[in-house]
Amino acid sequence: MIEFEIRAATGADERFLRAMQYQALFVEPGEDPFPEAIVDEPHIARYYTGFGGQLGDVGRVAVESSGDSAGEPIGAAWVRRSTRDNPSYGYIDDETPELGIAVTSDCRGAGVGSALLDDLLGVLPRCCLSVDSRNPAVRLYERSGFEVVRHDGMSLMMLRVREP
Repeated sequence: MIEFEIRAATGADERFLRAMQYQALFVEPGEDPFPEAIVDEPHIARYYTGFGGQLGDVGRVAVESSGDSAGEPIGAAWVRRSTRDNPSYGYIDDETPELGIAVTSDCRGAGVGSALLDDLLGVLPRCCLSVDSRNPAVRLYERSGFEVVRHDGMSLMMLRVREP
């Protein structure tokens, strides 16, 4: 069992968010992984570069809370806004931030992602995301109240609006 705590993400977490952005890229089982440098391409780097410096940047980081790895980050969930003039993959509108979430491979299936998502969604009135329709995480998003609002090839654009 993994023991962890959740804290607010800050600009100091940018390097970890970069690593989590790579982990968030869906690769169909049996396919070769993307080269790690793909996350430095501008259309992907926009999700983590300068985190904390844009209006609407909010995030959470899960860190191990016991053992030899205490304090080590093991997952993150964060949101950023984009604009109609420079839309992201899951863009809905200028006021709706897009979610990024990932957990280190050795900590998946332990409830870390669900806990991160629950904590972050508790402070957001709405957010959106883009996910490959084959990604098992779709079920997590649906359980968390996200609904499909658009299909684009294999990608689903999902939106969650918290009831007042």
